[in-house]
Amino acid sequence: MAEAWYISLFKNYAHQYDREIFTQGTKGECDFLEQEFQYNKNLNILDVGCGTGRHAIELTKRGYTITGIDLSQAQLKLAKEKVREAGLDIPFFQADARNLPFKNQFDIAIMLCEGGFPLMETDEENTKIMASVAGALKNEGIFIFTTLNGLFPLKHSLNEFYQSQGNGKQATYTSTQFDILSMRDHNTTSFTDDNQKEHSITSNERYYIPSEITSILKQLGFTAIEFFGAHLGAFSRKDLLSAEDFEMLVVAKKHCTDQLLVNRYTSLVKQQHIDDAYLIIITFLRSLQQKLVSKYPEAKVTDVYQGYLDMSYVAVITPQLQAHNLKLALVYVHADGCFQAWLSAKNRTIQRKYREYFRSKPIKSCMLVEQGPGVDAILQWDLLDAPNFNDQENMLLALMEITDSVLHEIHGTLNSKE
Repeated sequence: MAEAWYISLFKNYAHQYDREIFTQGTKGECDFLEQEFQYNKNLNILDVGCGTGRHAIELTKRGYTITGIDLSQAQLKLAKEKVREAGLDIPFFQADARNLPFKNQFDIAIMLCEGGFPLMETDEENTKIMASVAGALKNEGIFIFTTLNGLFPLKHSLNEFYQSQGNGKQATYTSTQFDILSMRDHNTTSFTDDNQKEHSITSNERYYIPSEITSILKQLGFTAIEFFGAHLGAFSRKDLLSAEDFEMLVVAKKHCTDQLLVNRYTSLVKQQHIDDAYLIIITFLRSLQQKLVSKYPEAKVTDVYQGYLDMSYVAVITPQLQAHNLKLALVYVHADGCFQAWLSAKNRTIQRKYREYFRSKPIKSCMLVEQGPGVDAILQWDLLDAPNFNDQENMLLALMEITDSVLHEIHGTLNSKE
């Protein structure tokens, strides 16, 4: 599978990123954020798509408590270097914004300069980011983010706008097609990486109109939703959103009353047959467990952990894994509707040991999962992004084949340690 364009872009693009014109308004943007925080230094704040840490660092200097997450190792590496140089203490984690390892932990989440949303390949993947952030917020939490304004390309030429922003020193963008039906701009991005190597990649970004954002946020429990024009380094409540703004600034407050949550649950039970669907998933995992027992007679295969609408899994512990106090869990993630494989350890000490080991001996087919609250995995594989429960036989075959490949990779890497 081809690498996603946003992964290719940020693979070695951190120092150069910090020189881009759109990163030069950090202090002014943090002035606005402080006003929205009401200067409350006791808030616990999450920076989603924190990049090189520019907002997190500036806010920490002003006395706030920030946790930063990003998908790019290169961006996080520079963020951590800048934190050390400044003598600050900011936890930065590598994580996918579609599957944040936090639940009801933060008072405020910020996601600025398109911190993941709306770069994903599909609307569903973009919505997963919003849902994941909503899940990380406490009730009454506030979500402040910027995104591409769908009103702008309906009135203006994107190429004319791109040309007006460049001075020959930054990345350049050329729109090849703006699809008014999908509201996606297909463009070519040309940039110079940190090794001064030039690249040109094909990308596409989703533009949203305010009513779409409102619909997504309301379904996630946000009630007060406000839109403003996002002006570089000068965010202001005085600038109401218009078709003249390339980006929109959104401030949304989450407010899920007890009754609202119960009403939603009741509606889901009535309309979507939660119990029936849950039973289908658990029954499938039991079939997978039987396949694993048959395929790996020398291994220990655990009972199915049913979970409760978060994750359900069955784990396999081969003799090789047992020798290292490790296990491989085949996990169904309910909120994402997908199967993943997690390599985890017997305890946190062993987890830290093997996280560093696999950092030095990476397996290309998976993602190294950084330590964080509630994080059990050391390595994570995406097995089936869109499982078809109407064809469970082929699903079982596919999962068994992938599991065999994953175990082979893990065993091979562990054998090189011995």
